[in-house]
Amino acid sequence: MTRISLNPKTIEKLNKIKKEGESFDEVIEKLIETYEELSDYIEEKWSKLQRDKKKFINLDDYTAQKGL
Repeated sequence: MTRISLNPKTIEKLNKIKKEGESFDEVIEKLIETYEELSDYIEEKWSKLQRDKKKFINLDDYTAQKGL
């Protein structure tokens, strides 16, 4: 087991997330899993956007085409 020092505000935030009977280790593990899932999701969406960017039109070009 490793001990870590946390800022009191960080502990306060963790306590808001923590459910009754849950350890800080479980809370941190859950946060890491959520971060990894979100990171993968964002990377997937960014890659899709890069692949599909030719399907989109620049806002300046659109307004120029429409005479706006």
